[in-house]
Amino acid sequence: MQINYSYKSARLDDESYFIKCASLLLLSVLLVYSEAIYGLIIQWWTSEEYGHGLFMPFVAAYIVWQKRDQISEQPLSSNLTGIPILAFSLFLLVGSTLADIASVKSYAFCIALIGVSLLLGGLRLLRFTILPIILLGLVVPLPYLLISSLTSGLQLISSELGTWFIRSFGIPVFLEGNIIDMGTYKLQVVEACSGLRYLYPLLSIALIVSYFMRTGLIFKVLLIASVVPVTIFMNSLRIAVTGVLVNAYGNEVADGFLHDFEGWVVFMAALALLLFEVYIYKVFFRRKERFAELFDLLSTSASTNKLTSNISSYRILVSESLILLTAVLLVYIYMADSQIPPERELFNQFPMRIDGKNVELTLLEPDVLDILRPDDYFLGTYGRSRADQVSLYMVYYSQQHDGSALHSPRVCIPGGGWIIEDEQIISFNLQKKFDYLEVNRAVIRRGELTQIVYYWIDQRGVQFTNEYLARASLLKSSVMEGRTDGALIRVNVLVENDDFNRADKELQDFVRDMSVFLPDYIPS
Repeated sequence: MQINYSYKSARLDDESYFIKCASLLLLSVLLVYSEAIYGLIIQWWTSEEYGHGLFMPFVAAYIVWQKRDQISEQPLSSNLTGIPILAFSLFLLVGSTLADIASVKSYAFCIALIGVSLLLGGLRLLRFTILPIILLGLVVPLPYLLISSLTSGLQLISSELGTWFIRSFGIPVFLEGNIIDMGTYKLQVVEACSGLRYLYPLLSIALIVSYFMRTGLIFKVLLIASVVPVTIFMNSLRIAVTGVLVNAYGNEVADGFLHDFEGWVVFMAALALLLFEVYIYKVFFRRKERFAELFDLLSTSASTNKLTSNISSYRILVSESLILLTAVLLVYIYMADSQIPPERELFNQFPMRIDGKNVELTLLEPDVLDILRPDDYFLGTYGRSRADQVSLYMVYYSQQHDGSALHSPRVCIPGGGWIIEDEQIISFNLQKKFDYLEVNRAVIRRGELTQIVYYWIDQRGVQFTNEYLARASLLKSSVMEGRTDGALIRVNVLVENDDFNRADKELQDFVRDMSVFLPDYIPS
């Protein structure tokens, strides 16, 4: 057997060279992403939402193994696009390591697998590996900002539908945001009851089922798309069942084993609904076939063809060099541990009197603190009387990372029963060294009460009105300054007699007087 090498490519008429290159690249990627992979496994082991992730690597591997004969029949050729894709994934890995964003590390690993597929076999190989990579991506926990937005939306929808179901049983209830008031008991639709625990595994199952089904694309798309309404419907039904049981047997059925067992029953019912969709498809379109015959679960017949590949040795060398450089950078990052929280005054020293207005402090509830996990916060209402009260809320993080980061009040406001009627970005002049401040302005309403809310994010003296831009800036600041600290500032005032101009003036005057103190508490 003869191996022909050249500067640009090395071709071999059997699998040995391909296997060597694939093993080298995959092993290198696994090593450089080992910390991200380990963190992902820990999350799968401890998370109720992503516990099914422990099985997904085996499912992904089986899908590739099942198509091994079809892969061997393809004349594979290296694709140059794999190098920039791999380089981009390594850049994300370094940036997310500096900013301590675990989810981005895991997504970077999935992107790296796409780059490796292109380097080893081009688009022909990627055609067989893209679904397993997508399955792995689906069991990567979403970034905190996306989870907050998605959870909030699902909570509201589930609460409204659950309330409708409870009322259909003739039980009088009152809904305020995510709280269902049943008179003697209040059901709070918390994050754990948003439906995400059903959505993630059901979406993965639907994708796997549609892949193995021998049917057209339209039904596969419909099956996957049906996961969202099925999840919302079943989660709302669970909330309604809890409400009915509380009304009949007392508050104890809303907690403990019965509550958790009820969740498992609802999940299995949701899964049964998905499989029922497949059965309905069989009844109408594949009546003569048995149910099992709808799926292609067995491996393809053995192929006598030997895998042929045309892989660029130069591209493999460049890729390995990028991976090695990234590994060196990661070792330096872990050893340097450069994130040093800047010195600042604590919020408990914040002025108790501003512009002649005294403050009445408020403490956040323990369950809220467990969700936010701030390093410092301030919550209080300034005023001379009830007629000129302004509420101030500030939350500070010395290091932002997944699960402990700033997010927009837009996510939390609807949970309290408030409706956002209008939102825009405005700017106004401030005092002294500040020229102007750009803030989000929201008009919110609950019943007959109306408020105007101003809020913005302050990171190292830079103000942001977009939480995603603020989050993205952490990558730069973590590399250049070794810092990911930041704060959210929110002020709000009641609107009396629909006098929005007076309310805006009240807020802007307060922000002007308050802003001169901020640099001592939010480092620039």
